[in-house]
Amino acid sequence: MTDQRTDERRVGVNEGSKAWAEEAVEVLTEVAGHYLGIITYAELAEEVQARTRLRTRAPFRNWIGGVLATVVSRCHALGLPPLTSLVVHGRGKDGGTEEGTVHARFTCYRRFADDIPAEVLAAAAAADRAKAEEAAASTRASRAKSRASARTRAPRERRQKATEEAPKICPSCFVQLPGSGICDDCG
Repeated sequence: MTDQRTDERRVGVNEGSKAWAEEAVEVLTEVAGHYLGIITYAELAEEVQARTRLRTRAPFRNWIGGVLATVVSRCHALGLPPLTSLVVHGRGKDGGTEEGTVHARFTCYRRFADDIPAEVLAAAAAADRAKAEEAAASTRASRAKSRASARTRAPRERRQKATEEAPKICPSCFVQLPGSGICDDCG
């Protein structure tokens, strides 16, 4: 932790979270401005506290997750890429980064970084075209299969509802006639 300046003040986690989240969006946007830029949770926690001049005695592990959850909501509301994908546990400790995280980070770099190598952009564009072509081919195949099955399918037989015969009524007393057809009352 840096030396506490006179213009900094101690706050509780609840009091500082909103300001830290706003500043975290700015910090992460700056990180995304450099191709392959990342920041650790500890670095982010220190940076947002330094910029807002609001410090807490609580360990960052206790509050940084809530701040990043607010950042996710803000990114979604503002139409920003997933900036929280740039936050790592430690430098060099990322290990096998999942494909979704790699894609999310690259989305951030595409939006904010000016230093992405041309060959990386060309490879990404080629991969995007290949995915689009694959999706289009899959859609065409699905439609063709649907049309083919519609043509070869036997027409459905429609069942007609059995119509019940209307009950016979005695013309004299207007009572339903029994199965014999002779009115019990009139004879």
